[in-house]
Amino acid sequence: MTVAILWTHQASAGVLAGDIISNMAVGEYKEEGSNVVQTSRSNLVETAILPVYAATLVASRSQNAQISQTIQFPHVLTNTGNITDTYNLSTQNLTDDGFDLNNIKIYADTNQDGIADNINNLSSITLAPGQSTGLIVEAQVPVTGTTGVVLGNSAKLSLVANSANNNTLSLNNTDTVTLSNSAIVTVTKSFFAQNGTTYVRFDYANQSAMDSGQVILTDTLPASLSYQSGKETWRGTALNPASGSNDPSGIDYYLDTDGRTVKATLTSIPANGTGNIQFAVNVVQTTAGAISNTVNVSYDHDNNTSTANISTTSNTARWNIAPTYRVVLNANANNTNNSGSDDQFTATSITAGDEVSFTNYVWNTGNTDDRFNLTINSDNFPTPHQVEFYRADGVTPLLDSNGDGIPDTGNLPAGGMLPIVVKVRLPTTNEGATGTVYTVVPKAQSLGDSTQSDTVTNNTSIAATNISVDLTNGPETSNNGIGNGATTNNGNAWKTLTGESNGQVVFPLTVKHTGAATTYQFAADGDGDFSKLELPTGIASVRYFDSTAADCSTLGNEIGQTRLLKNGESQAYCAVVKLKNDTATLTNVPIYFKVSSATYQDTNTSGFDTLKNAINIDTLNAVGTVSFDPDLRGQITPGGTIVYTHTLYNYTKTALTGSYQLVTQHDQPGFTSTYYLDSNANGQFDSTDTLLDPTNISGSLFPATSQVHIFAKVQSPVNAPVGMIDTASIQFKTSTGTVLDTATDITRVTTTQLRLYKFQAKDDDCNGQADSSYTTNGLTIGRNTNGTAQCVLYRVTVKNEGASAIGQFNFRDATPAATVMEFAPTCASCTSGSIVAPAKGSSGTLSGQLSSVAPNSIYNFEFGVRYVGQ
Repeated sequence: MTVAILWTHQASAGVLAGDIISNMAVGEYKEEGSNVVQTSRSNLVETAILPVYAATLVASRSQNAQISQTIQFPHVLTNTGNITDTYNLSTQNLTDDGFDLNNIKIYADTNQDGIADNINNLSSITLAPGQSTGLIVEAQVPVTGTTGVVLGNSAKLSLVANSANNNTLSLNNTDTVTLSNSAIVTVTKSFFAQNGTTYVRFDYANQSAMDSGQVILTDTLPASLSYQSGKETWRGTALNPASGSNDPSGIDYYLDTDGRTVKATLTSIPANGTGNIQFAVNVVQTTAGAISNTVNVSYDHDNNTSTANISTTSNTARWNIAPTYRVVLNANANNTNNSGSDDQFTATSITAGDEVSFTNYVWNTGNTDDRFNLTINSDNFPTPHQVEFYRADGVTPLLDSNGDGIPDTGNLPAGGMLPIVVKVRLPTTNEGATGTVYTVVPKAQSLGDSTQSDTVTNNTSIAATNISVDLTNGPETSNNGIGNGATTNNGNAWKTLTGESNGQVVFPLTVKHTGAATTYQFAADGDGDFSKLELPTGIASVRYFDSTAADCSTLGNEIGQTRLLKNGESQAYCAVVKLKNDTATLTNVPIYFKVSSATYQDTNTSGFDTLKNAINIDTLNAVGTVSFDPDLRGQITPGGTIVYTHTLYNYTKTALTGSYQLVTQHDQPGFTSTYYLDSNANGQFDSTDTLLDPTNISGSLFPATSQVHIFAKVQSPVNAPVGMIDTASIQFKTSTGTVLDTATDITRVTTTQLRLYKFQAKDDDCNGQADSSYTTNGLTIGRNTNGTAQCVLYRVTVKNEGASAIGQFNFRDATPAATVMEFAPTCASCTSGSIVAPAKGSSGTLSGQLSSVAPNSIYNFEFGVRYVGQ
């Protein structure tokens, strides 16, 4: 007993059992008042391909035979499933009106030339998905005297192939033998190659003791082959493909007028006679795969023209075009040129904090379907930076379609091309080197043959970072300090406001940015020397808010810096100045405002701007003693920290004495506050600052009429839910418990303002209704027991967890590998006419647009796909 294992590497003609279909949604949006397009990605959802066990066995055959003759029946077994399977093979005699056959065996004929590979009797065979093999069933007719062995009687046997992995998959063919004493003609067809030429060969035989009459052989070539004249032979003698009496005696051979049908008429085949005919063909088919063909046979078995001829066929011969795996990765959308400018792409210069996109093209230049892994072969961009692969839209990321963890092209047919976008993102701190050409070299590597890969070189340069910022009073058009460096109005303040002690004044300010994208931090000072932040006399604190009205009559969220500003963008904000209780009226108190780039303030003298304004403080109240300011707000990630800067004011003319305490009460569990003294008085929290014991703070730290910064470092618990708001009340007390002043820190837990989620649900009967709850967990997909394809329904959910509306938002998604569009996208809140999707039965990208995303609101984008794999 022999078990045959036939295993060949499979091309990526489709997904196989166990492959993972990965899918992710992407959102694009702009914050209110900004032209900066930001993206948000959903979670990844994955669907595993279920195994499909399927096969074909062809075909049942009939043949005449004589007593004691050994006969052979050719068959073809093909694995049409998506997973490797083993088939148990067996034969048995079937009950009929005749006799049973003896010595039944099964042989392998892997190249399907009609000849057994060896004499090993098969009991099982293993085939990979898409693979086929020839099987030859051999049997012997019993000798004379055996029951039923009578001329005209028949014997039947069954060839059975049972799947070893699916007990419901059983295939069978029935072969029939009829006893005859007339001529028995058999024809075997095969292909072979010689000296670079492909030949077709007919081997014929008369397996009887009686001469046959006329034998007609007809072979119609498939479109994948074309006839090649001049190499036709019969038993080694040249033939003429033209019709007429131009061939050797005993044969009439010609190519019919269609140019595809070969006909050969033999006058007769003598008893036990053999012979062969062969001719050359050109292989027209360029893609990998099998070319199958048979010969039709008609012969006069009894050498009597008054009786009907016997019609039969040869075996099915097979010519295999082996898969070749090739890939070109270039910068040309029109052809596969792979040198010079076609293998180079140069993008315009970028600046730090920017991103650059390179459009490249992956070409499958092999002769079979393939998938190509995408990796970065090399790049010399200064670190840190980020490189990613996207689809042609530049937004939807390319994902892994075969479960090896590497993004790839998905299935690409022979000759196919896929545009990809390679994006490099630089941090705002990364300026690069002047005059240096920076390159990123992606690589596309065949999954069919890992030795086949190609690269393309993408070039750019990083321009020197030139930025400029102008801080002005707004919305007025005069006395506003236009121009970077226009700090004062000829030494005077640009704008003066008046307020009462213990009250506040509000300055509307505007930041206008030019150059590389950056954010700007806010600061205020009493003398314009921002190396040591000191607020002027009479001013308790300065806080900054979004401007929801041009004159700051209404305030938005509290902020500490601008949003990311690109070239030419501006942002208005409000500086709210809290005034102290003091002993006398103060006039023309100077206050300087400053905006400085969070990235370039130390490297670019145009990366900051200051503005001098002034305040008149009227009707001051009685002098206070000690105050602890200001009340602050901020955002924090779960398990993260934030540092608030408070100022303790000693209004007295003597230093504080004794011991003091900072007593903190958080209204949410798990939040903690740690306090530090601004030891170097630079107004910034750094490693040299002193950790304070909040239960024992020496009064000597607070000299007469002093302002001392105390930093409160707040940490949230790691399990703090997004949206939780903690209010920390901080009391500055004497050692005896007298409360001198209180400050409040309010901290909101968040990750990003916008969250994008993707859920999936099975719809086995594709009726558009989910069969179970939507989930982010992995699912399986395949075909139902009746062979119909299953569907997956997707729900993409965008949620604005912030307090402000988000501007226009675009959903972006794509049909995953091995699926097509089944249910068009629905989005109740999307702008009319904005939804774009492939037609039903097609694959591609989807999108839809929301005009805005309101705070604490949820919007859904839903669609469904149908599985089209095995």
